[in-house]
Amino acid sequence: MPAAAQGTVPQATASARPSSLPQDVLAAVDKGDFTAAKEALTTFLKGRSITPADTASLEAAMLLEFIRETDDTILNKFVAGNKLRQRFLSEFARDSEWQELYLGAGLVPHKTAIGADVLFRIWLREKGNVKNKPLATALASVWGGGETAPNPPLLKRNPGENNPVWRYNYFQKQAAQGKLHPNYKNLRPWELRFTVAIPEQDWDDRSFTWCANNINVPWDRYEWSCWAAVYTDPSKFGDGVQTGEYGMPFYAMSAAQSTHINGGVCGSMSHLGCFAAMSHGIPSYTAGQPGHCAYAVRPERGKWIGGFGGPDGDMHNHIFGTQAPTSYLLMEAVFADNATIDKAYRQSFCARALEATGDKEGAEKMWKEALATSPLHPFFRKQLHRLMLERGAKAEEIFDYLHATIPAYQGNGLSAVNMTADFDSAIAGMNNKQKLMLYRDMHRVIATTPTSWATDVSGMFGKHASTLGEGAPRERYMADAFSTYMKANNGVIFGKALEWAVKEFVEKGHAENFSHAFVKAAESAAPAEGGNADATMKASYIKAILAAEQARSVPAFQMLINATEKAFGSETARDGLTKLGEMRGQPAPPKGMFRISSTFEWDKPNTHRNIMTVKGGQCHTDSEQKPNFIVEVAKPGILTGCIIRKSNGSEERMRKAVVYTSADGATWMKRAETEDMPKEWAVKFPEGTQGKWVKLEIDNGEGRNFAHISHFVVFVK
Repeated sequence: MPAAAQGTVPQATASARPSSLPQDVLAAVDKGDFTAAKEALTTFLKGRSITPADTASLEAAMLLEFIRETDDTILNKFVAGNKLRQRFLSEFARDSEWQELYLGAGLVPHKTAIGADVLFRIWLREKGNVKNKPLATALASVWGGGETAPNPPLLKRNPGENNPVWRYNYFQKQAAQGKLHPNYKNLRPWELRFTVAIPEQDWDDRSFTWCANNINVPWDRYEWSCWAAVYTDPSKFGDGVQTGEYGMPFYAMSAAQSTHINGGVCGSMSHLGCFAAMSHGIPSYTAGQPGHCAYAVRPERGKWIGGFGGPDGDMHNHIFGTQAPTSYLLMEAVFADNATIDKAYRQSFCARALEATGDKEGAEKMWKEALATSPLHPFFRKQLHRLMLERGAKAEEIFDYLHATIPAYQGNGLSAVNMTADFDSAIAGMNNKQKLMLYRDMHRVIATTPTSWATDVSGMFGKHASTLGEGAPRERYMADAFSTYMKANNGVIFGKALEWAVKEFVEKGHAENFSHAFVKAAESAAPAEGGNADATMKASYIKAILAAEQARSVPAFQMLINATEKAFGSETARDGLTKLGEMRGQPAPPKGMFRISSTFEWDKPNTHRNIMTVKGGQCHTDSEQKPNFIVEVAKPGILTGCIIRKSNGSEERMRKAVVYTSADGATWMKRAETEDMPKEWAVKFPEGTQGKWVKLEIDNGEGRNFAHISHFVVFVK
C-alpha cells in the first residue's frame, strides 16, 4: 500500500477528547505500537467485569476489537514512518463513537489496513474534521470487505476511477444541495454501503455524476431507471456483447453515459439502473440470475423492489451472504431497530474481550446475551457455536439448543439452515428420530419464508436425506417436507422439494418411494372428506403442479402431469385451432413448461401441458392488473410464432394484449400487440427470432380482471 503524502498536519478536532482508556494504552497507540496497545488492553480487562454498562471496559473492548479485526502487525506497518497516519489512528482510538460505527457496519475490514486507510484519506481531505462519519465508515467497509467477503480485486482497480475520497465528497455535495432521497440523512453505515457502490465490480466514479445529472425520475420509480438505455445486442456497430469491441468508440466516457448512448444488455442496463438509484442516495445492488443480470432498489427500510427482473438472485453487494431474498431478508431483520442492534454489538465487543482475557465461559455467556438481543445475527451465532464446539458440547445439548433456536427464524428459515451447518458433524451422529425432528423444525420456518424461483435449496434436501440412510427414513423425510409446504402454501419451496425428489428418486428408479411420500403428505395436508381419497389426491397433485410452475421446475412439472394423467386421465379443450395452416415451422413438443401468473377456481393445472399443444386445455388466472401466461420450450432455438386461443365465455375480458419472447427468461422483447385480442390470435415472429420463452400479457390498465386461455402453441423452426 503506497504511503500517503505527508501534507499539512490537520488541526486537532473534538475526536481528540479525553478518553477513559488507560494511559499505557494511549501511550502505545500514540507511538504507533499496536502490539503493545493490544497487550495493555488485555491486561487492563483481565479480571475486570466486562459489560456494556461499564464505559471503561466497553471502550477498551471496542479498541481491542478494532486491533483484532485489522491485526496489530498490519496496523504497526500502516503507521510506520508516517506521522499523519499515526496522528489519525491516535484520534480514532479516542473516538469510541466512530469505532462503534466502524465495527457495527456489517462487514469489518479484516486482516487489512484498507479500511483504516480509507478513513485516513477522508480525514486528511477533511483536515481532521470528518463531518459525515457514517458515510466515511460505509466507504471503508465496502473498500475493505470483511472476513466473509474479502476484496482482493480492489487492489487491481484504477484508483483514478474508483476513489473513496471522491465518492465521499460527491455524496456530501449532493446532500448539501438537497439532491438526495429524503431518507438518505437517516441511513446508517450498513445501509450506506448500498449507496456508495462496491469498487471491485461496479462502475467508475464519473457514472455517479452522469446519472445524477441525467436520470431524474420520481423517488418511487427508480426500479425503472435501467430503461434510460435501450437493450442492444449486437451494438450499433455490429459487435457482440461478448467481444472486446462492444463498447467502442465510447471508452472515453463514463460507463453510464456509454451505456445510455450505445445501449447494452442486462448487465450494463442493470448497472445503469443501480447507479441511477445510488447517485440519488437510494440503496441499490445488482444481482446475478441464471443467464441474466438484474438489480434492486430500496426506497425505504425493509423494502427491496426489483428492477429488470430483480430483486432476487446473487447479490453483488451484500453483508450476510449473496443469495437474495435470503440475504437481504436476514440483513433487514438483524438491523431493523437501531437501538437493539447497537446494544447487541456492544455485547459482542465484550464477548470478544472476555475471550481475549482467557474467560471463555464468560465469553460464551456474553454471546448468548448478544443473541438474546439480536437472535438472527449470523456472525454472533457462529462465535457461540465455535465456543460450544471447542468445549466439546455433546450431541444431546446441541439437539436441545437447535430445537429451541430454530423456531426463532420464522420468516428467515433458509438462514436457519445456514446456521445449523456449524453442527453438521454433530447432527450426523444423532439418531434418525432427532434428525427428523430438527429437519421438521427447519421445514416449518422455511415454509414461513419469502423466497423465489432463483433460490437453490436442492443442496439442503440432499444433505438432510444423506444423513438418514436409505429406505423408510428418507421417505419419511420427503413426506414431512411435502406435507409442510402443502399446508403452508409455499409454492416455490414445495416446487423445489418436488424437483429434488424427482431427480433423487423418480429419475433414479425409486418412483415408488416418491409415490408413497406424496400420498402420506397429501393425506396429512388435506385429509379426505367423506372418504373421497381420489378427490384429495387430485387436489394435492394440482397444488403440486402449480408449485412446480412457481419453482420453474420443468422436471417436476412434467412428472406431476404424467402422474395426474395416469391416475385421473387427460382433459383437453372442447374446441380446436383453426389457423394452424397460417404458421411457419412446427408446434414445439410440450416437453418444457407452461406457467400462469396466478390461479383461480376455474383453472385446471392438470391440463396446463395440453395448453401447449393443439389439443388444448383450460387455465384461468385470478383478477389481476396484468395477468400473464408463459410457455418455456424444451430447448432454445428459432421461434417462428405462436397461436393463442381464448377459452369459451367472457372473452371480452381480454382485450389489450402483448406477446413477448425471451432468450433468458427475464429480458422480454415485444413481438406483437393488439388493442382488441381476437378469439384466436396467430402471431408470426420476425425471421431468425431466437428464444426459449414466449409470454402473453393482458393489460387491464388501472383496473383488474381475469384471464383465461385454452391454447398457447409455440412454433419452432
